[in-house]
Amino acid sequence: MNVKRGGGKVHQNISYEELRSQVQFLSQLFRGEFIYPTEGLVVNLDNTLHDLETDNIVELIRDSEGKITTVGLSDHERSVGRENYDFYCFLIWPFVEAFWLGAVSLMGFTPPPSKPDNVWLEVKKAHDGAQLLGKTLYHQGDLSYFEAVNKETLKNAYQRFEDEGIVIVSKSRNSKIPPRSRLAPEWTPQRNPETSMIIAEGKLWDFIEKIAKSRREGKNRRDGATVSTRVLRLADELGQTLFAEGSGDMRMSEEDKEELQRREKRRQALKARAHL
Repeated sequence: MNVKRGGGKVHQNISYEELRSQVQFLSQLFRGEFIYPTEGLVVNLDNTLHDLETDNIVELIRDSEGKITTVGLSDHERSVGRENYDFYCFLIWPFVEAFWLGAVSLMGFTPPPSKPDNVWLEVKKAHDGAQLLGKTLYHQGDLSYFEAVNKETLKNAYQRFEDEGIVIVSKSRNSKIPPRSRLAPEWTPQRNPETSMIIAEGKLWDFIEKIAKSRREGKNRRDGATVSTRVLRLADELGQTLFAEGSGDMRMSEEDKEELQRREKRRQALKARAHL
């Protein structure tokens, strides 16, 4: 994260606590993508840091008790142009981009002023719309990897968002009714009452920002803005299209409401696990 800032060596270091916090966030985010050793986050992180130190990729600064306090690139790694560090980053960056894209597309789930807050969108159309948004952002230079537009990875991202309660999904017992989704109320962004534009703040925006900390640096993001005005506008336009297509009868039957409540109770029961 801090290496992207540039500047001197000290400015690119990161505290152990900040690193652990971001690693914990990413490990939960990608829980469905990777299999982790069973020793736990702290042990896995410390073992990885020690291996990277042994390979002369990172430099670990310790306190008087031998505990790691700060992590930074080693002088040797800088002298070889960060080739080992970048190699490891290139392995994870496509996944970061895909989940960032999925989260950005959720901004488009913000109901238009003319729609009620509890309107539902078809899940498949939302997935297809996220892919279209990703292709547009890639060709604009706002997305670094075309692999991020992969349908299966985006589906996994949406599944994680559902697991965390960011998105609520309704699956009807009537096979003719496709699965539908909407943002949970506490995750739904607000709109400017004067311009009707989505306001870039709130839980979902903060979530996007946290993912963006681990994105690949690029010329289009040197100003520090993780989601530019045009990206947010495109996500909103995507959402407006989805809401227009779903303008028919998207109400839920009483039976489907009961099923949704049961699924939500099961999700809450599993929420004892670490969450994002």
